[in-house]
Amino acid sequence: MLMNQNHNPSINHFWRKILFSILLLVIPFLFITCSTREQIQILYPEAHWLKYETPEEAGWSSELLEQAKTLWKEIDSAAFMVIHDGAIVAAWGDVTQRFMCHSVRKSFLSALYGIHVAEGTIDINKTLGELGIDDDPPLTQVEKQAEIIHLLKSRSGVYHAAAYETPGMKERRPARGSKTPGEFWYYNNWDFNALCTIFEQETQKKIFEEFKRRIADPLQMEDFRLMDTYYHLEKQHSIHPAYPFKMSARDMARFGLLFLRDGRWKDLQIIPAEWIEQSSRSYSTVPDREGYGYSYMWWVITDQQDKKWGMYSALGVGRQMIAVLPRYNVVFVNRADTYLGEMTDREKLHQLMDLILEARTSAPKSQPKLVPFEIPAGPAKTLSQMIRLEDYEATLKLDHEEVFVESIPYVVGDVIGDTIRIQQKGPNLLVTDNLGQRLIFLPHSKTQFEWEDSRIPVFFEFDDKGNLSRITLDASPAWKVTGKAIFP
Repeated sequence: MLMNQNHNPSINHFWRKILFSILLLVIPFLFITCSTREQIQILYPEAHWLKYETPEEAGWSSELLEQAKTLWKEIDSAAFMVIHDGAIVAAWGDVTQRFMCHSVRKSFLSALYGIHVAEGTIDINKTLGELGIDDDPPLTQVEKQAEIIHLLKSRSGVYHAAAYETPGMKERRPARGSKTPGEFWYYNNWDFNALCTIFEQETQKKIFEEFKRRIADPLQMEDFRLMDTYYHLEKQHSIHPAYPFKMSARDMARFGLLFLRDGRWKDLQIIPAEWIEQSSRSYSTVPDREGYGYSYMWWVITDQQDKKWGMYSALGVGRQMIAVLPRYNVVFVNRADTYLGEMTDREKLHQLMDLILEARTSAPKSQPKLVPFEIPAGPAKTLSQMIRLEDYEATLKLDHEEVFVESIPYVVGDVIGDTIRIQQKGPNLLVTDNLGQRLIFLPHSKTQFEWEDSRIPVFFEFDDKGNLSRITLDASPAWKVTGKAIFP
């Protein structure tokens, strides 16, 4: 008969001592492991980004990333970033240049909706009729039954003309009245633009100022400026304006990291985690993009055979992209310079991302070495300070354009308005076009300036009396625009 150990005090005491000794050894290890893991999870950029000293510190292969960089150089991409565990693994191109975001703007607005829905300011189940939202020409009674949530999903059934539509969007837009609210998915700029009007009406906040206060400032975006935003209104089409942003790759990466971290930034829950989950879930199958779904103004990869399955992205013309990959704890950012007609090919971009993911070969080191991310110095540019900037203050009419690439359907009235007003702003020129865009021209000489964010050369001509007479914006080999000074 076996002795019942439960009734033997000496044996019980012996095993308690053994267990206690084991715990003394194991608990510190568990604490260190959990602390290290937690440290990696809560890593955020401060005023500036940090970068892994080498990719191997984060578990990535330098050799394979170099192969990926070689592929990146072969595609039309102006900048690309790989963020892993809150720090930079790779950054190629000029990640500080503020390019047009195009339709990435819609995901910015979706984030603001998440904040205000949680605060009770916005009820996404309200209809357009209840909100008093209309247009010119007017909406029908059926169209007014569309709810905010239908607009967020791009399923409103309102097929009214809209601002900022591409020719392809206009061609694919269904006939008015052909679908009821919620019935059909169509990538609809009317929905996206009306959401801006609704947001500002319900919150009594301007979208750009609210983005700066609630998102850009807490995330310590390095390059964001309110002057790089504007309302793009096309009254001939709709009373609801588009809301373009210009932003740098490194600031877009912060936005992507915010979503990767379920809306949390350090000790602040900026966007509710529930909204992040809803925003990364597909509600519609995208007809012409196999394996893609659509959420609250985010694109979602739904193909489980795809290496990037579960990735959701903010996308814009030219293949502007903020991609969030929760399975890999990774954010990708791609920028294309659409000022110069640059368009990153979708298939090549996906090949690039797959190749980058293959470069992740091991787990990160428990205490990875991080260094400040330093921006590579570009070629030195001489900015002239010996110029009378008041001589350039004028209104100019852009009356001629030449377009050399098919990816830019037109320049005057799209890339830049057809009338510009030039004023002195400190050591530079502030240019405001009739669309509401604000641009900065940097002086190099009396006759040559540079458009700050596009890096496009700007040439001025003067008449015999020394008065400004003409301007040329020369984005060759993409396009060239000229105009003449006009006076009251």
